[in-house]
Amino acid sequence: MRSLFVLVLVFSWIPAIFYAPYLGVLAWMWVSYMNPHKMAAGMVSTFPVAEVIAIATLLSWVVSREPKNLEMRPVVVLLLVFTAFSTITTVLAVNPGVAWPKWETFVKVMLFTLIAIPLINNRYRLHAMIWVMVISCAYFAMRGGLFTLLSGGAYRVWGPPGTFHGDNNGIAMTFLMILPLLRYLQIQNDNRFAWLCFLAAQILTLLAVFGTMSRGALVALTAMTVYLLIRSRRFGTFALIVAAGALAFYLMPQDMKDRQATTVSYQQDASAIGRLTMWKYAIDVANERPLTGGGFNIFYDNPTRARLLPRNADGVPEEGRAAHSVYFEVLGEHGYPGLLLYLSVLAGGFFSAERIYRKARKRPDTKWAADLAYMSQYSLIGFAVAGAFLSKATFDLCYHVLALIVITGILADRAAKEPVPDTIPPGDPILSFFLKPRVKGFKPPKYKPGRPAPGS
Repeated sequence: MRSLFVLVLVFSWIPAIFYAPYLGVLAWMWVSYMNPHKMAAGMVSTFPVAEVIAIATLLSWVVSREPKNLEMRPVVVLLLVFTAFSTITTVLAVNPGVAWPKWETFVKVMLFTLIAIPLINNRYRLHAMIWVMVISCAYFAMRGGLFTLLSGGAYRVWGPPGTFHGDNNGIAMTFLMILPLLRYLQIQNDNRFAWLCFLAAQILTLLAVFGTMSRGALVALTAMTVYLLIRSRRFGTFALIVAAGALAFYLMPQDMKDRQATTVSYQQDASAIGRLTMWKYAIDVANERPLTGGGFNIFYDNPTRARLLPRNADGVPEEGRAAHSVYFEVLGEHGYPGLLLYLSVLAGGFFSAERIYRKARKRPDTKWAADLAYMSQYSLIGFAVAGAFLSKATFDLCYHVLALIVITGILADRAAKEPVPDTIPPGDPILSFFLKPRVKGFKPPKYKPGRPAPGS
């Protein structure tokens, strides 16, 4: 019954996609993050759902009157150059047989990242995109947070099995990246019920992060907190965060405390030593092929691993592992130029968001764009730090956050060319259809919708 329900749910998108192609982008994101077909058994679990949605979206877009031009913003140019360069490194890969499947996955991600930019061309569609991203990921976050709360943190939170973020570290990074978007939706609403729901979702998401027992996520959460304090310059907030963190650590079960303690005593942890081994392997591959690297999936090429990985006392090479770092993953697969391009993409997105924030906060009708750009920076920080310990360089969510930044910049620049409207649009055009913007007697927090972030 579940399989039939999922199949009907997926195919119900098809008529809507042919009516409005941008819905295909939203459907693609929903399937990419939530993977509903993986939650069912039988044939539907292996059915090429994403491919069906992709074909329907492309056909609908081609025959529709939707804009086809792609605005060449700096981030877009960097994404195109990085995609082209990764294609070259795949052609020149050490083992093309293992490289091409990952290249195909990466190109699909990039295709729908770039398609989203011309199709998500107004604020309503942009907020619909954010809602799909948030709901698809926050579903697992809130479920994981409740599980951690009810079990007292005695068990580890995992992602949906058989998906891109199925392990505890991958799902923890997803939670961290979606947390700022939850905060963005919260500050766009003065409605008490919505505000409290978003607050509860953020608390459960934080609990789920701790429940994953991911050390990389703890480091990333610390980095996001430090950046928040630097921008806000609120030392009272710092004291509260330190106190809350100390209380959370005190209430952790002993197994979780022991695992987090190995973050600094990595010499005693086999997993950390294995990561260092693979990082050295990535450097060795890049030194042998500095301009192109070994190509996609070089970390799973047996002859190269047998030649470069250290051997034990019996002369047998150590077992190969994933790169366990987006930076060493890109370095080993695409060489030093590829790593430079990848870092440029992340830095370009971060500084583009900063430019949008500083420019958009000056007008009351674009302050929502300043809020979104500000929160998008936190998502990128979470990915950049947590990704230092994960092989997720082709993760959809990171590229979709970059697309959010590009689209926000386009909409903000478009509004800047027009006179300031007499009526400022509602904070969230999606919830405004269902909830009244204000509830009598409710005083929202000082950081109201559209107001520049603290410390600005």
